[in-house]
Amino acid sequence: MKVTMRDIAEKLNISINAVSIALNDKPGVSDQMRLLILRTADEMGYINEKRKYLSVFSRSNICIMMQSYYADAGHFYSIVLKSIVEEAKILGYSSIMHYFEDANMDIPECILERKVAGILIVGKISSGNLKTLKNPGIPIVLVDFTSLYDACDCILTHNKQGGYMITNYVIQKGYKKIGFFGDLNYSLSFQDRFIGYKEALIHHHLINGYCDEQYIHKYSFLENIEKYILHHQIDCIVSLLQSKELPEVLICANDSNAFIVIQALTKLGLKVPDDIGVTGFDDIPLAQKMIPPLTTLQVQKESMGKEAVHRLVDRIQRKDYIPTTELLSVHIIERLSVK
Repeated sequence: MKVTMRDIAEKLNISINAVSIALNDKPGVSDQMRLLILRTADEMGYINEKRKYLSVFSRSNICIMMQSYYADAGHFYSIVLKSIVEEAKILGYSSIMHYFEDANMDIPECILERKVAGILIVGKISSGNLKTLKNPGIPIVLVDFTSLYDACDCILTHNKQGGYMITNYVIQKGYKKIGFFGDLNYSLSFQDRFIGYKEALIHHHLINGYCDEQYIHKYSFLENIEKYILHHQIDCIVSLLQSKELPEVLICANDSNAFIVIQALTKLGLKVPDDIGVTGFDDIPLAQKMIPPLTTLQVQKESMGKEAVHRLVDRIQRKDYIPTTELLSVHIIERLSVK
């Protein structure tokens, strides 16, 4: 039997008139009750039967998409996601979370059925998958990622600034042999942090320019790393560190890299920071609990989530806009992993 408004009303113990008001997007019920009615109507299959109500329902939802492996990559994105969900709720939107595999992405049903007003993509996504998601014309904002292939609204950390700041910091501490540790093929964020690192080396005349690779090759670890980080393969990191001369300090691309690097150095019998300094990037909760506590760059994780939601809501309400990129600044958190 087909679902009716009476069925929805009886399930929620409210009047049929309240159900009608909510479904037709008219004043007369609270925002909280409206969302409850819409969600219940959708769960009971009423929305699909009555497609005329779909546009009303879609205005109450946003879809958050993130690659599955980020869920195991530390606390950084968990803080961003929490901020997104909380801010969306304040602005009257429910969040639908969808994890995906970039190599074989399925379009979420809520997007195919146009039950969402906008999409937030947290972290990396391939250009092909991004293009597919843009086809329905639903507003999209990228969070902690930017596309070089297509114009999109993006909320990013100022990674280049951070890479420069932390390298400049260790140089002022007296370090001369400075390496970078991070898989540049893993993300654009790592690449930007590496560019900032190089800019600082050039500014302080430790290298002669972007073509001067001898210094960087001697002290840095830039590829075939992230698979070891994700699977916590410390012995592989030990072997990697043993493959060349170690610098006086390692600028790690993020805190997760720094955590495993410190463990590997300890296994090699080296003390941080007495024998070698280590810095991170992100300031995840684990950073202050490391031994020694990690000197790192604090990223505005909560602000990133909030700004992403506000940008998306603006794009939902205003169709005539030029996509823009917003960079959130960082600041150094001094702890004990650097002399």
